[in-house]
Amino acid sequence: MAVDHQRTQHLFRKLSQLLGQNATRPHPESVHDLRTISRRVEALLDTLATEPDRKQRKLRRRLKRLRRRAGRVRDIDVQILALRTLKIGRDSGRKAQLARHLSDRRARRERKLRKALDAETVRDLRRRLIRAERTLRTPAPAPRPAAAAQSVSAKAASADVKPAQREEVQPVSLALRMFATVAKQQGAFTEATLHRFRTRSKRVRYVAEMAGDDPEAKRIVSQIKRMQDAIGDWHDWFTLAQTAQKLFAEPVDSPLIAALRNVTRAKFMEATRHASDLKRNLLGRAQAAAKAAAPKAAVPAKAPVPAKARAPHRAHPRPRVRRAPSRPKPAAPAPSAPVPEAAPPVAPEGLHPHNFPVDKTPGSS
Repeated sequence: MAVDHQRTQHLFRKLSQLLGQNATRPHPESVHDLRTISRRVEALLDTLATEPDRKQRKLRRRLKRLRRRAGRVRDIDVQILALRTLKIGRDSGRKAQLARHLSDRRARRERKLRKALDAETVRDLRRRLIRAERTLRTPAPAPRPAAAAQSVSAKAASADVKPAQREEVQPVSLALRMFATVAKQQGAFTEATLHRFRTRSKRVRYVAEMAGDDPEAKRIVSQIKRMQDAIGDWHDWFTLAQTAQKLFAEPVDSPLIAALRNVTRAKFMEATRHASDLKRNLLGRAQAAAKAAAPKAAVPAKAPVPAKARAPHRAHPRPRVRRAPSRPKPAAPAPSAPVPEAAPPVAPEGLHPHNFPVDKTPGSS
């Protein structure tokens, strides 16, 4: 399925509204939306604007800086929410002290975010967003090769021929290819690599969301979202535990820090399980999609046997030697017919052998 341009237009409008909301009073929900929507718009610009101009590159840089400022505020918000859900009977004083520390840090980061969203900056970003959205909605025609352009005759050039549009992006297949690259580069899941796997997979999710209501895209998005929630939950508790360790450096046996470590360890095991399941499932889909899209190899036809080449002409050919004609072999004698045996004498009719005349010649016996 191709890109859902209505959803793309909605994202640009939503981001323009969030700029004004966070400029006055950045609530936790509006800060979270500003961070996620800006990520989606960045993914759109990176995917659809393959050859960005100077204005688009500047818009990317400014959105990236703004997203990072919003991310610093969002990190404190999720730590405050996690600390409120922690049930601990002892060490309540340190828990209250950690909550005040997080609130102070959140106030400082909020002021920096509001300062980055002054009125002039918001107006300039809105103009750039409108221009970028129009550019993505009406893609430029594909450039024609120089050799083909020169070969076109004047009559064909003056004809009413629509320019060839560049190939439409297929978000589902692109997302699967991106995840295959992420999965192959990912090693064992550790505390250092798990969060990086989440951020790279999040980009794959944003690309798949471009397909809108496509069923395959929804399945991919739902699987990645489950993984993101599990790893994000672990990372929030992991960051909160690190903040508490830096704030309370002396008491190593603090019940608060021990409770944070136990929760973080359990969240890490849950997150690695979701990450492994996602890696196995989506990598299998990516391999199946690549195999289905690969063209079948045609059986090569047998090459014709070349005719025997003639011997090159010689300037001085060798003399031909005449051979004596071979004598024919004598034919084998035909087998002789068997000689029939002599039949015994037959007496004339009416005579008996005893009535034969006797030869009276002398010397006869």
